[in-house]
Order: sequence, then structure tokens, then C-alpha cells
Amino acid sequence: MELLEKHSLMNACPLHHYRMGNGLEVFLLHNPISPVAAYLTHYTVGSASETDRERGLAHFFEHMMFRETESLGDGDFDRIIAESGGVGLNAFTSYDTTAYYVSVPSSQLGRVIGLEADRMANLRLSTDLIDKERGAVLGELHMVKDLPSDQLWESMMKAAFASHPYRHPIIGYEEGLRGFSGADFESFYRTHYAPNRAVVVVAGGFDESGLCDLLQKSYGHLERGGERPAPAPEDPPWSKDIRVETGHPKVSTENLMLGWRTPGLTHPDMPALLMLSAVLSAGHSAPLHTRIVNTGLGTQAAAYSLEAEMNLVSPGMFMCDVVMRHGVPAARAENVLLEILEQTAAGVAGEDMERALSQFRLGTFEAMRTNYSLARQVGGYAVATGDPLFGQKLLASIARVGPEDLRRVLLKYMLDAPRMTVIQHPLQAVTA
Repeated sequence: MELLEKHSLMNACPLHHYRMGNGLEVFLLHNPISPVAAYLTHYTVGSASETDRERGLAHFFEHMMFRETESLGDGDFDRIIAESGGVGLNAFTSYDTTAYYVSVPSSQLGRVIGLEADRMANLRLSTDLIDKERGAVLGELHMVKDLPSDQLWESMMKAAFASHPYRHPIIGYEEGLRGFSGADFESFYRTHYAPNRAVVVVAGGFDESGLCDLLQKSYGHLERGGERPAPAPEDPPWSKDIRVETGHPKVSTENLMLGWRTPGLTHPDMPALLMLSAVLSAGHSAPLHTRIVNTGLGTQAAAYSLEAEMNLVSPGMFMCDVVMRHGVPAARAENVLLEILEQTAAGVAGEDMERALSQFRLGTFEAMRTNYSLARQVGGYAVATGDPLFGQKLLASIARVGPEDLRRVLLKYMLDAPRMTVIQHPLQAVTA
């Protein structure tokens, strides 16, 4: 493996970046006081990588990766990990990535590496295994349809993105899930599951030289797959406000989402937008809490950047969400939210800026307490931006944001721009 870069994360943990000849990227984050290690593999494929024919296949494939390989029977992967003392074995599929992770004693990293390299290249995709897992995926789809929060999210994403694949649910659609064949899986696997489409992050205590030898031995001979596709073209800017009202039989209160288009995670305005989210909603003294929760309008209120929350490759939105108190219409919170934005644009006190920055720093460090969370931050930013230290640089940029920066982004992206409003009602309140 070729060592490309040496860094440190938060001036504490050495971070070394390697690349193999077949394109596999490896980040080794050494935490010498820890006798365990988190092992995380990101594949640069998610629901946004799918064609119309493949909607839901990335998530379905996440399930298949835990079944059989040419040398391991069904259930062997889980059994070997358990015998190795592994905990937290799981995976997730997002819009731009699918990730697999586990934490093990450092002495067992060799077994994990062998298992991960094996399923990267030798997955068995038989019809019987696909059909076995299809029932579980369809059951998950039906559960999503039954959850008000998931249905609200899907309504919001569909309204926000006219043609970009973020508009499609990550889990896909029932017709497609029922129709996927073995040939569909085989083609998807050979294209997306390959060393040049993967980022491996190991965080914890380990002997780096020995670990590099193990990685090279297990992955070095694997062949490249298809190249990572370019991000989908951005949707054109909204030309007018968007308003969607929907309903669900399992909600007894209204839910509100306001959204505004934003320019993407690596854009120079992102630090100011993230500081704005903290000014608005970080801590119990933030205006969304004092003006909406404390006054009894809602039980929860938050502001956040979709790009930062989900490590999106393409531009997303700035969001304000409110769960209304029973019997209170969402329109009341909508009016208060807009008033708060206007007042914030008029000026933010120095102590509020300090409070927001402290809360943002606290949240950042809270998300780095474990080897797994460290690995997830490094891998997530490496996939989304190409820079494993992007989070560290972002935090430094946020510390330089001033009140005028907040006013500028508020005017540019929100107060002088079209807005999306999505309201979810108790179903009986929705009329034709």
C-alpha cells in the first residue's frame, strides 16, 4: 500500500491515508490507549447512484452482504464475528453511500479483514437467498409506510427535488423490490462492490505495519470494478414557494417542515449556515426552544443542514422542523419561525454567538467519543468531500463566523428565496 498523507485528528490521533494499486482507500486512525478497534467499510454507492430500474437495490444489497459467500454459509459471517468478540455488527444505506461496520478486539482484526475482503469479491447471489431476503426487505418497506415520521420525510424529499435522485426513498418501491432478479444483483455487485469503490477506516489500537500487511494480503489482489459515477445534475432553483399538506392515520398532532435550498457541503457559505442552525436551535436558550417549545406551541423544534446531517455529495437544504403540541395548528409555528428568522437577520448578540459555538463544539466532540464514531466521521467526510479532515476544518471555519455572515446567508438562502413548507396532519383533518 502506498502511504499518501499523514494527519492528526483533533491534534490527538494520528491519521494515515493509504491507497492500493487497485484503488482501495484506507484510513488508519491510531488510538493507542484503546485495545479494541472499529472497522468500517464505505462503498460509494447509495440510492442516488441507482438507475430508475434499480430503485431500492442499494439497500436490498445491504441485506444480501450478510448472507453467503463462496466459502461461507448463511449465518457464518455473524457467527465468526461473535466468536471474535465483535459488537455492533451492522450496516446502513444512505443517499450516497452504503457502510458496514463492527468493533472487535484489536487482536481479531485479521479475521474481520478476511471476512470483509471475502464478501467484497465472493458474495453468493443465488435465487433462493435473494427470495429469502426479499421478504425481510418488503417487511421493512411496509414498516416505513406505517411510520408517520418516515412518510413525512419522503413527502418532503419528493417535494424538494424535482428530478435529482434524492427525491426517491432510499428503500425503493414495492414493485421494483418484488421484481429484482439474480442478474440485477450480479450486475450491481460487479459494478459497485469493488476495491476502487470502497473506503476502509480502522480506528483504535493496532500495530500499523502488521495491519497494513494484512490489508494488502486480503485486498491487494482484488480487481477494480466500475468507476464511481458523477453526482447527478442539480435541480434548477425553485422559482416559487412550494407547499405540501399530507396526512397520516397514526399522528394525533401536526408536524411542520420548512426548507430552503442550500449550495452544498463544501461551499464557502456552509460554515455560516451551520452556525445559523446552532444559533436557532442548539440548547434550551436558543430561540426555537424558547419561542416554540417553552410557549407550548410545539414539543420539539430543530434547525439543521441536510448536507451536514447526512454527508450529502449533492446540495441539499436548510431545514426547520417542529412537532406541534396536540391541538395547535402548524401555521402558528410557521409564523413564529419566520419571525425568528427576521429577528436573527436584524442582529445576533455576542453571547448568543458564543453559546451557539460552544454547543456546536460540544456536539462535535460528543460525536467523537468512540472508535466507531471517529471512524464514521473520517469515512463519511472522505466519501462526501474527498477530505477525511473536513469536519475538523469545518469546525475551525465555523469559529470565524460573525453576525454579518449570518445576516448574509439568511437573506441569500431564506428571506429572499423561495421556501418549501410541508405539513403533516392527523388523517381525519385532511379534506379532498
